[in-house]
Amino acid sequence: MPFDVAVLPFFLVASLVLLVTPGPDVAFIVATGVSEGRRPALWASLGIALAMFAHAVFAAVGVAALVATSSLAFDTIRYGGAAYLVYLAYRSFRSSAFKAGTQVTSRTAVANFRRGFLTNLLNPKAILFSGVFLPQFANPGYGPIFLQIIALGAVLALLGLIFQSLLSVASGSLGQWLLASSGRQQFLERLMGLVFLGLAARLLMMERRG
Repeated sequence: MPFDVAVLPFFLVASLVLLVTPGPDVAFIVATGVSEGRRPALWASLGIALAMFAHAVFAAVGVAALVATSSLAFDTIRYGGAAYLVYLAYRSFRSSAFKAGTQVTSRTAVANFRRGFLTNLLNPKAILFSGVFLPQFANPGYGPIFLQIIALGAVLALLGLIFQSLLSVASGSLGQWLLASSGRQQFLERLMGLVFLGLAARLLMMERRG
């Protein structure tokens, strides 16, 4: 192990508590699973997991410290993330219903992966979280802090992928019934658009040191 295994039980418990706490990622996966089905949600989950690992790399190289101390860096990421979410909301509001009784989506696997990846990546709070959370479990006397943070981030991303995949399957199962009619499909697409707008508003209202 590239980090002190003695901290692993505490790290796993803390990570699981954080993952199951409702937040932007949970809202995004549930909305995707219900409105589009299991497979799109699973691809989005994979994108989110990769973004979580990317945040660990950012924390290891000091980007988290930059975002924590620079209003410009924080706001650039924040506004970029909000703009992307507004774009996703626009696409949801403009979408048309699928064939009744199906969960077929016109989005490719890559598109769903990208949506999950960018939604998590363009969240400055996620960068700050990784910069504060992961170093707590790194032991300076055990080895390079850089490698320890990246390894812990990989474990966190894997846990996130497992949890979000289960969430994708559960929400997708519910969506099979909800998408049985074109009217419910249209409603769910609009609801997903509102979720994106809500996440965008959350980004715009957050404070750097809040």
